[in-house]
Amino acid sequence: MNSGIAISLTIFCSVLGSGAFTAFVSWFLRRIDQRRNLEQVIAESATIRRLELEIYRQSLFLPTTSRMQHEHQLDAGKAYIERGGNGPGHVRCQQLEDDYRHRLDTDDWNYQPHHTPHN
Repeated sequence: MNSGIAISLTIFCSVLGSGAFTAFVSWFLRRIDQRRNLEQVIAESATIRRLELEIYRQSLFLPTTSRMQHEHQLDAGKAYIERGGNGPGHVRCQQLEDDYRHRLDTDDWNYQPHHTPHN
């Protein structure tokens, strides 16, 4: 056996036996618990919930310029409603769903305004 490997193995075994490894695992598990607690506090925060609703509402009312954006707005609308959003945002979500269904049926994904040529 290589002497470097033997020394490394000896050091590793002594660390395991000394309780340092147990202390490290305990510290690591406490850090994980603290992070979970922080994530739970954030998830339950009324302020965060209001901010999320506002972000989703703003996304819903942006002018739709592409199919990808339209699909993103539908996802935002679903999240908005799931988080308790209602009123104009709920109506806008229904408009976006109706428009998307119509575009899907007619295969019309041109979001540019139609201009009539001038004579």
